[in-house]
Amino acid sequence: MSLPLKVGLNIVWPKPELVVKFAQLAESLGFESVWSGEHVCLPARADWWEDYPAARIARAAGEPFDEDSVVFKPGSVFLDPMTVLAHIAGATSSIRLGIGIYLLVLRNPVLVGRTIASLDVLSGGRLDMAVGIGWTPDEYSFTNNVWDTRGRRTNEMIKCLRTLFEEDEPEFHGEFFDFPRIGFQPKPVQRPRLPIHIGGNSRAAARRAANLGDGWYGSGGRKIDDIVREELKKAGRERDDAFQFSAITLEGPLTRKDLDRMARDGLHRVVVTPWPNTKVGEVGQEGLGQLEAYARDIGLTG
Repeated sequence: MSLPLKVGLNIVWPKPELVVKFAQLAESLGFESVWSGEHVCLPARADWWEDYPAARIARAAGEPFDEDSVVFKPGSVFLDPMTVLAHIAGATSSIRLGIGIYLLVLRNPVLVGRTIASLDVLSGGRLDMAVGIGWTPDEYSFTNNVWDTRGRRTNEMIKCLRTLFEEDEPEFHGEFFDFPRIGFQPKPVQRPRLPIHIGGNSRAAARRAANLGDGWYGSGGRKIDDIVREELKKAGRERDDAFQFSAITLEGPLTRKDLDRMARDGLHRVVVTPWPNTKVGEVGQEGLGQLEAYARDIGLTG
């Protein structure tokens, strides 16, 4: 019996020297995609986790929060997602390559646009990108960016990338970025355009997804899904069948029953982390066998 939705694999969990092996195995098992995400530079101080969304929610509710429940630390190994996916692209042939969440706002659109287009071309048009604004102001200050303008800057960067990718001689004049007609080749090879999904569980993220995105990507849940659909209706896109809902789960393996339920709830893709009680960069050789067993359990076929 075929799966009711697309299943991607979270590739951030394996040890760096094993990511290609995991990606190749995922491709052979029939996973639709592999997804890499990032943190660029978290502060190495005792209270680094206080802005983490789950910690803020617990604090607002007057509940305790255990920092060990966060699946990464400031010293966790985060490979640059563009680099790791380029590495995987050269060792695979069909599995799609996802970046989520990518902190687009920390970059310059012309420079990062060159990288994005290059990866799409070299992979044969296999790239999906999910962008978000992150949760800690520290990554902004450490990279000489401004936290207070993150939303407007992200919106403008997405528009700027579309211009770079879709116009023969792109020209852009905005609040943060401004350039006359320029040559910009190569373009991404995907048509009608390279998918840019929007991450985040806030109303602003839902609005950004509805107005600028090809999909929404996040931790999921009925509440945020409904909010995104509300914003799609406001944007006149409630019948846009190309818009994709994708969720990533970090809490160990989902069952086939879970996947069926998520498909009924309207999700098109789930990115799974099928290694229980592990964190970023911890999964070794033993995880390959666990991945094979998980694929059998959910009925995935290569």
